[in-house]
Amino acid sequence: MGDVMEKLIAKREKEALEKMAKKYEAKAAKAQKETRISVAKEMLANNESIDKIVKYSKLSVKEVRALAAKMSA
Repeated sequence: MGDVMEKLIAKREKEALEKMAKKYEAKAAKAQKETRISVAKEMLANNESIDKIVKYSKLSVKEVRALAAKMSA
């Protein structure tokens, strides 16, 4: 019976760790996206070309153009 309990506990611990890892990855991805947007905004403010902004921010052309439109509105 102890072996069954140990396996159940190990399974629950693994599930909890996986859930925590997914939350961490989601937060990290969000922070990375926010950083990319910040870089793009700064470059737009300095009148850099869309191609250059895409290259350095790793955002898509569509995302950069949307930011540019918001900033000019």
